[in-house]
Amino acid sequence: MIDKKAARFGLVLAGCSLGAAQDVLPPLTVLAKKFDSEKKETTSALDILSADELERMQRDRLLDGLNFFPGVRGLSTAGQTGNLGTVIMRGLSTKYVQVVVDGVRLTDATNGSNSFLGSGQLGNITQLEVLRGPQSVLYGSGAAGGVIGYETFLASDREGAAVIAEAGSFGVFRSSFTNRGQVGDLSYSVNGGLFETKNDPSGAVLRHDFNQLFGSLALQWQAREDLQLRLSYRGSQNELETLSDFGFGASPAKIDTDVNLIALNAEYEVNPWWSSKLTLGYYDESYHGDFNGFQVMTDYGRYTANWASSIEVSDSLELVSGLEYARTDYRNLNGREVDYGTLGAYLNGFWKPIDVLLLESGLRYEDYDSFDNDVAWNLGAAYEIESTGTRLRARLAEGYRTPTLLESEAFVPGFGVTQRANVNLKPEDIFGFEVGVEQDFSGHLAELSYFQQHLENAIVRGPTTAGSYANINRNGTSKVSGLELALSGQLSNESVRYRLSATKQFQEEILDVPDFLLSADLGYDAESWSVGAGFAYNEGATYGFNPSDDHLVARVYGEMKINEAITLYGRVENLFDEDYLVFDDGFSPVKGLGRSFVIGARAEW
Repeated sequence: MIDKKAARFGLVLAGCSLGAAQDVLPPLTVLAKKFDSEKKETTSALDILSADELERMQRDRLLDGLNFFPGVRGLSTAGQTGNLGTVIMRGLSTKYVQVVVDGVRLTDATNGSNSFLGSGQLGNITQLEVLRGPQSVLYGSGAAGGVIGYETFLASDREGAAVIAEAGSFGVFRSSFTNRGQVGDLSYSVNGGLFETKNDPSGAVLRHDFNQLFGSLALQWQAREDLQLRLSYRGSQNELETLSDFGFGASPAKIDTDVNLIALNAEYEVNPWWSSKLTLGYYDESYHGDFNGFQVMTDYGRYTANWASSIEVSDSLELVSGLEYARTDYRNLNGREVDYGTLGAYLNGFWKPIDVLLLESGLRYEDYDSFDNDVAWNLGAAYEIESTGTRLRARLAEGYRTPTLLESEAFVPGFGVTQRANVNLKPEDIFGFEVGVEQDFSGHLAELSYFQQHLENAIVRGPTTAGSYANINRNGTSKVSGLELALSGQLSNESVRYRLSATKQFQEEILDVPDFLLSADLGYDAESWSVGAGFAYNEGATYGFNPSDDHLVARVYGEMKINEAITLYGRVENLFDEDYLVFDDGFSPVKGLGRSFVIGARAEW
């Protein structure tokens, strides 16, 4: 609603500024209902990391930010900045996780989020949100593991500009410019920058250079008291050049990837109890790789239209409903062309029969012009013990990932194994169950969740016969389960901040994910300077054919305010120069980045 939207920007201004302001109120979420709401208005596991916290910890890449959330692991199995990214959420791989930016879904079963994750920058955003567990009722196919989302920052009553520049080990250089302000009823923000690194090549990789130009723009017009229009753009141009020698001579490669997102949002308060939001979006991703003369090229475009409504039927009942349409166009250099559409409708209800009890249930129907249809549902409950402030919640949900024509149609590549058609390929079904407890006390928040996820009809590559294969649905059910812990808060009159997230996997029949994940950060903020330290620990993972190394990577960072306009900062990554293996396919093992130093300056006015 418009009133909630105004409240959201007030919270953002209070807790997330061009400099290093303090959080004073809990942030609002936009993922949980598609409309601004409080975190406790959902029965799902939801965590939020503010832009202020990301800036304080000097985290500007999407993959790095995701590792502060329980149940989530962000990485590149190539081990270097600029390569394809991967996210594992509750034991499910990237193709089961949706990415939503400015209300627009970027991915579907045809195009994963690997390129976006590998190059994603977190500059000029409000906050980073992660909604865990099957979320197909609100978000459709591919949201079986969860949803990652953020919005481009737009302050309606704050003007200011900032410039940063930093340099460090492995040829790292990053600079950006940000300007935000308001002219009459029009609010705006603009951000642009350059990032480059020569990375830390080792072994057979002799050169690994990455260069990126990135930018974002947001315009918001309060056309009337009850109508708000918003236009945003985010995009980047990415270039990765490598030189490798595996004993057969030097082999160069150059990969160019361009991503562009345009989103138009119109939010209309029909009356005090009905808010409506229309989101139109276009996302384009083009990939061109030249591997020592061998060309690989793909072009992906996705058009979306999403109309959502929030209706307060009574003081205790709210209905969130919507219609969505998407059109996907995919083509590559090998002659594959895919064009298909999806139409979905959903209804999700939030009922509070008493003040301390929230009940949630929802249903979604989705129809595809290349397949039949699918249905998702969820049931949840949350109860708050008023005397202690303890919140108990439980949730059941079923999500799905539909196959695509890329998986079901026949394809004859220029060389290699031929893919036979399988018109009987069925969608993958994911059933999720979770229970959790949350305790909020005096500026501290503790969350503990147990989850189980069951995957049926998993789409896998069938046996190869006579030089060809077909994708098939695997029989049986694959399971994954685990325990998630999150702690965060402030100490000593808000001068000390801490965050900790831990994940213990019990069953991992779908992927060999880490048995145990732990990340922590502790920071101290004085009036004119601040310092912090953190670490990430990974144990028991296998991303290739051989196990990855268990490892603990530590970092330290700090900044000093010279005057009202100038701040100097620096950090050390992999403080103890931990030498560890990330990925091993038995042929070209990949190690993690070595120790690096970065220094920088920020000017604000």
